[in-house]
Amino acid sequence: MSEKRQKLEAAARKRVQRAGLHGLSFRTLADEIGIKSSSVHYYFPEKSDLARVLIERYHEEFFTALHDIASKRWKLKRKLSAFIAIFEAVEARNELCLCGMLALEAEQLDADNIALLGKFFTETEAWLVSLFKEHKAELKTTIAPSVLAMSLLSGLEGALLVDRTLSSRARVKAQKSWIHSLLA
Repeated sequence: MSEKRQKLEAAARKRVQRAGLHGLSFRTLADEIGIKSSSVHYYFPEKSDLARVLIERYHEEFFTALHDIASKRWKLKRKLSAFIAIFEAVEARNELCLCGMLALEAEQLDADNIALLGKFFTETEAWLVSLFKEHKAELKTTIAPSVLAMSLLSGLEGALLVDRTLSSRARVKAQKSWIHSLLA
């Protein structure tokens, strides 16, 4: 991949995680990188092309982190703390999860990008379900693993939104406390 394209993707991702796809113009992106807007269109003819690449890369990076967490011989609490730390790091940069931000703008996305977002969320939930099943002896709740997974992921995504609105980090911390309270 060319250096110019890498810079475009990095700048676009940062902008989308802070202001959404609607807050991104190819002209502003080009100015930020120091290129002509026609160069942006060369790599990404439409915003939907850029969104697709951003979702795919984010998904890849996110799941690399999840596979790393899963490979550790840690107890469930430590694995979940590492999972939540991904969201804490996003929040520390005053950003939202890229897929969460784009989900807010789903009506502006094409069907292919909506499907990619759906894949990200369902695969993340499936990863959590498998983690909860693998460590079920460490759970002190009768809540089904699928319900726990949906609650944790949607809770973290929502916590990022509300915390951002209130200039706080309390809700992501609350999610961490809640999930840890369900562990033996």
